[in-house]
Amino acid sequence: MNIKLDKLRSFVLVADEGNLTRAARRRHTTPSAVSEHLRQLEGQFGLPLFDRSSRGMELTPEGRKLLPSARQALMQIAELDEIARTLRCEAPTTLVLGLNAPPEYLKVDQLLRQAAQELPEAQLELITSNSYLIVDQVREGKMDLGFMYGDPKHDVLKAMRLMDVEFCVVGPPDSELSALPSDPEERRSLPWIWASDKCPISHMMPDIIGFEREQTRVVSTSEDEHVTLSMIRAGLGYGVVEKEMAQHWADRGSVRILAGPPTTTNLNLVVRRDQAERKPITAVVEMISRLWQDSTTLAAEVEAVD
Repeated sequence: MNIKLDKLRSFVLVADEGNLTRAARRRHTTPSAVSEHLRQLEGQFGLPLFDRSSRGMELTPEGRKLLPSARQALMQIAELDEIARTLRCEAPTTLVLGLNAPPEYLKVDQLLRQAAQELPEAQLELITSNSYLIVDQVREGKMDLGFMYGDPKHDVLKAMRLMDVEFCVVGPPDSELSALPSDPEERRSLPWIWASDKCPISHMMPDIIGFEREQTRVVSTSEDEHVTLSMIRAGLGYGVVEKEMAQHWADRGSVRILAGPPTTTNLNLVVRRDQAERKPITAVVEMISRLWQDSTTLAAEVEAVD
C-alpha cells in the first residue's frame, strides 16, 4: 500500500482540529483539498475515518485506532528528514522576529511550540527591540517580521492588526495620586519620564498630559517601557506604559496605576510586502494570526459568560 505523507498529515490535523477549515489553514491549503486527502485515504484503507456532522469531524472507532500509528509514522519521517539534513550539513532557514514587548505578552512560547511542530525547516531567532527600530529593521531586511505599536508609515511594509492595546499613566508606589489630575497645570507640573521620539508612546503623551514635551516638566527620557518602569519604581516620576505590563508590577506593589481616560493604539505584525509570500514567512504569519484569533475568541466567550 502506497500512502502519501500529505494524506497522513491531513488525517492527523483534522483529528486534532475536528474541523476541515482549521485543518486546512494549518496545512496552508483549502478545505476541499484536505477533504479529498481524507476521501483517498479512506479508499486506500477501506475504512471510514471520520463521521461528518454539524458539530464537525469526529473520529470513527477505526479512525481512533489508526491515529496513534499515523502520528508515529509522521514523527519518524520528521526524524529521518532531520538526520538527512544533519548529514548534508543543511541548516534550517532562520527567520528573525522582532519583539516590542515581553515574550509572554506576545504569545511567543505558544508560537515556538507550534513552529517546532509545523515548520521544522525554519528556525525563529528572537530579538527584543522597540517598535521604531523594529520597523526600520524589517524595512531594511535585517529582520524578517516583527511586532510594533501603531501603524507603519512605509508603503514597503505590510501590517496585520492583532489587537488594540491600552496604555495608562503609572506613578511610584508611594504616590499620593490615585488619578491623573483634572487640572492641566497640575498635570504638566508633575515629574514626567518622557518616551523617546523613536517610541510610539511619545506621540500619545501630549494627548494624555495636554501639553507638548517642551511645555512639560520632563525629568528623564526613556527608550522603552522597561526603562520607564525602572525609573518609576525608583521614584523618579510618572510615565505612560502598556496597561497589562503596568498591572503586573502594580499587583506586586512596585508601581501605582493612575485612573484616567483610556488611551489605545494598535498592536501590529509587520513584514516587507516583497517578502510576504515567502513560504516560511507566510507560515509564521498564519500561526501568529491563529494564536491571536484564538485568544480574542476566548476572551469574547469569557466576557459573554460573565
